[in-house]
Amino acid sequence: LGAGVVTAAIEIEPMAGRHVTAVRAIDELTYPTPWSVATWRNELASTDRHHVVAVADEGRDGRRVVGHAGLLFVLDEVHVTTVAVHPDVQGRGIASRMLVALLREARTRLVSAATLEVRASDRRTQRLYGRFGFRPVGLRRGYYSGPTDDAVVMWLEQLGSADTETRLERIGAELDRLAPPSHVTGRTT
Repeated sequence: LGAGVVTAAIEIEPMAGRHVTAVRAIDELTYPTPWSVATWRNELASTDRHHVVAVADEGRDGRRVVGHAGLLFVLDEVHVTTVAVHPDVQGRGIASRMLVALLREARTRLVSAATLEVRASDRRTQRLYGRFGFRPVGLRRGYYSGPTDDAVVMWLEQLGSADTETRLERIGAELDRLAPPSHVTGRTT
C-alpha cells in the first residue's frame, strides 16, 4: 500500500470469506498475536458476530482491503472485538468510518450498550473510542501479551439514545467533510 490511498475512495462493506486473506495480512502487521484463518472463518460463520471491511478503490490498480472491524452480540449488548487499519493508511479516518458503521448496525439490532478493551498504553486509540462516547470503567491487569499490557475496559452506555445517534451523525458528517466516502454500504442479509 502506498501513500496514494485516500479515505475519499473508501467503501465500508460487510466482511466475506473472500476478504480473509487480506484481513489476516493486516492483522499480522497490527497485532502481536493475529487470529488464524480458521478463527476468521468461524467468526464469519457465527450469527452473533458482525464484521466489516474498509476497501480502498485504488483506480486502475484495483480494490484493496485496508481495514476491518467487528462486533460480538451478547443479549442486548455488543462487544467491539477488533478494529485494525493497515499501518500505511492509519490516521485517515478509516477506523472512525468502520466504528460509525458498526455502531449503527448495533443500533438497528436494538443493542443498549457497547463495550471493548484497549491497551492501557494506547492513548491514541482510547481517544478514538472516547470520541464515540466510550468511557473507561475498569482495568484488566496483564490482559494483553506480546508485549504484556493491561487492558482498559471501556463502555458506551445508552447506545440506543438520541444523543448517541446525534454523535454518530456528527462524526459521520465530519468525516464526509474531510473526505467524502465513495460509497458506504450497510448490512446485507
